Amino acid sequence: MLSAQAVDATARAVDALIHRNFDQAREVKRDDKATDALRYDIERACLTAIATQQPVAHDLRELIAASIIAVELERCGDYAKGVAKAARRIARHDNGIPTFNLADMDRLARDMLQRSTRAFLDGDVQAARQVLEDDDRLDQLYNALLSQTMAAMTDNPRYIECGIWLLHAGHSLERIGDRATNIAERVIFVATGELVGDLNTHDVSQTRALQ
Repeated sequence: MLSAQAVDATARAVDALIHRNFDQAREVKRDDKATDALRYDIERACLTAIATQQPVAHDLRELIAASIIAVELERCGDYAKGVAKAARRIARHDNGIPTFNLADMDRLARDMLQRSTRAFLDGDVQAARQVLEDDDRLDQLYNALLSQTMAAMTDNPRYIECGIWLLHAGHSLERIGDRATNIAERVIFVATGELVGDLNTHDVSQTRALQ
């Protein structure tokens, strides 16, 4: 449910930006409180299970991962709220700036988030690894949005204010992709006991302790 809330909020925020729908963008901000509450419910449930059941090995990693993933999903809701803020600013000062490939970024970011969460629920390491690979695609889309928006602002200075907010929205979507990759990394951690990516000494010691 938490994943679905974050995905839905992102979709509505981007739709509000593309269609300059101020009221819809404001609703996304209002609904974020439910996402925050659900995150804390999940964290409390995980902590209670750890305290009362004293799980070890795989079960312990799974509970820790679930708690961390709840935080990641709540942050995705915050990024959706950031897109909604940009949507409100652009709707208020609409000067006709194109949204370029923002819809493509939205689709990929939400797809990555859904697949990473599903990979956790299914224990699907292969699906998690695919999410990690797709992060480069989202980065490329963001770089394209950055180049196109900067060019538009250079050619048409009247686009500058809304262009800055458009880039803010794009950056928020790019960060949702980063959170999806974090979730995917936790899927691999649960299955293997190893954290993917650059680990510092503290992370390595934690991983070994949980195996």
